[in-house]
Amino acid sequence: MRLEIADFGKKFVGVNYKYAGQSPSTGFDCSGFTSYVLKGFGVTLSPASAAQATTGKRVALDKAQPGDLLFFGDSENKIQHVALIVKNDKNGITCVHSTTSRGVMVENVNKSTYWEPKILFARNVL
Repeated sequence: MRLEIADFGKKFVGVNYKYAGQSPSTGFDCSGFTSYVLKGFGVTLSPASAAQATTGKRVALDKAQPGDLLFFGDSENKIQHVALIVKNDKNGITCVHSTTSRGVMVENVNKSTYWEPKILFARNVL
């Protein structure tokens, strides 16, 4: 099921960013995107990233799997972004996420000078 979740999330690449957006027809913000994708698999999540950051079980970054959520921010008390993990291997963590600048996209966040320093933790919400 984890790979199915990741593949489903990737179907929305190119959808525009929209503040508080929760639908592919209008656009997504980061947490609206993760809640929409997981809802398709029977997982109910708040559309707020701070609430998603307290859902499920924390997992070590090196053990995070496709379908887990990856959180970003300045500190654990200030969640700024959430992404859906699609791959985690020796090359880094690849996520699908809705970004303000490029909408829904897939990227290796460990290779991003913007995202890599902001990685905080991962959670299993399945």
